[in-house]
Amino acid sequence: MKPKLLFIFFLFFLCGCKTQNNQWKEKVKMGDYYFVNKNIDMALKYWIESLQIKKDPLTYEKIVSSFIIKNDFNEGERYALEGLTYFCNCDNLLFNLALIEFYLGKHDNSLRILDELLMKNMYYPNAHYLKGIIYEKNGEIEKAKKEFIEEININPGSKKAWKKIKEMKNEK
Repeated sequence: MKPKLLFIFFLFFLCGCKTQNNQWKEKVKMGDYYFVNKNIDMALKYWIESLQIKKDPLTYEKIVSSFIIKNDFNEGERYALEGLTYFCNCDNLLFNLALIEFYLGKHDNSLRILDELLMKNMYYPNAHYLKGIIYEKNGEIEKAKKEFIEEININPGSKKAWKKIKEMKNEK
């Protein structure tokens, strides 16, 4: 009799997991729907609700990117940091956190995060470009130029980096 009860309990457990997973998928799907239809606030609502069911790095990335789009950098920073507590190796969350720190004027933090990212993934697109922008804003033109060149070496299609190098060449 006991094995039969265990089997029944196991079936109920599996059904509960499937239901919860389906709820999570539905919320993520609804968030995606609203995002595609340019309703970022509703997209955020569903994605944030989905995190209460299941933590997912891609959902954190969507949330953080949406807060960047909305220029709500404090909330973006909060979700990037939360996401990184669960998914510390998520390069996209690290880059977005560096971008947010840049927008918040925390250039030293941004550079530190970008260096951490580049140690993990030396080919991450736009990381050197962002470092170049920060150095340029800080008046460190030679460092900026080196970063733009490094971006082109990694990402030859970077029109922004090519443009920056051309601008710096014309300024001499």
